[in-house]
Amino acid sequence: MATDLRINLLASELAMFLTVQVLALFVGFQFIATKQVNQPQLPATIAEGAVQLLPLLVAIAIATIILILFLKYFKSPASAKLFLALILFVGINIVFDAFFPSLIALILTIFVLSARFLKPNVFTHNLVFFLALAGVGARLGTLIRVELVIGLLIILSIYDYIAVFKTKHMVSMFKDMLQKGIPMGIVIPEHPSHMSRDISEVSTSKLKEKTKKSFMMLGGGDLAFPALFAVSALAQYGLTQALGVVFGSLAGIVIIHWLIVSKKFQALPALPPLAATAILGFLISLLF
Repeated sequence: MATDLRINLLASELAMFLTVQVLALFVGFQFIATKQVNQPQLPATIAEGAVQLLPLLVAIAIATIILILFLKYFKSPASAKLFLALILFVGINIVFDAFFPSLIALILTIFVLSARFLKPNVFTHNLVFFLALAGVGARLGTLIRVELVIGLLIILSIYDYIAVFKTKHMVSMFKDMLQKGIPMGIVIPEHPSHMSRDISEVSTSKLKEKTKKSFMMLGGGDLAFPALFAVSALAQYGLTQALGVVFGSLAGIVIIHWLIVSKKFQALPALPPLAATAILGFLISLLF
């Protein structure tokens, strides 16, 4: 059973997922400790909560539409790389801006982002995604209350299920970005030595794999939304509840990994199991 589960790959997956969550909590704590955020007020009614949540849902919908249109009309790898760089820039800058003056944060952001495109291997690719996703998760997590985050996760889980199993446009977008040599998420190798492999090579091999996977991938949303939830729990409740979310999410990663390596699914919407276990972990943490 241990061989079937591919423990080394699972350990790598858990470690990388945990890296993003811990980094987001660290950045979120910095925002909270330095009072860079104002804690949102709890909505008085469900309708008020829906109104507060609507702008974020609209922003996510617009971003998805822009990405679909971009992939359809801008097919060159260069334009795809520019698009990716602009997206990553925002999240990375949030992380550095939490700890350094704006000018130094900008310089560090440009330096790290440049490394990804000058030496595009698995390590540099994952590094910029770690920072960008943690930054976005931390920033939004300090602005949205837990109750609204849970509602958001439920809505997006339903969307993720439809986008993968019904319309399948999420699978198409994933493959389009791989064809351009740009995975929209982190790349998880089974062996540390593979961290030096060129990201375009990895993308090509991923598209060709039909049976045993030498790499696994986690999409950006599958990392950012649990991080957002954990930081929101940290801001509103405390470290115990934040850790409840993180450990619950880790259980979700184990479930996803098992479903993939046991070949039960070729493509799997990761957010539904992640959201379910994260919410369960949060609820259990309220007992302590």
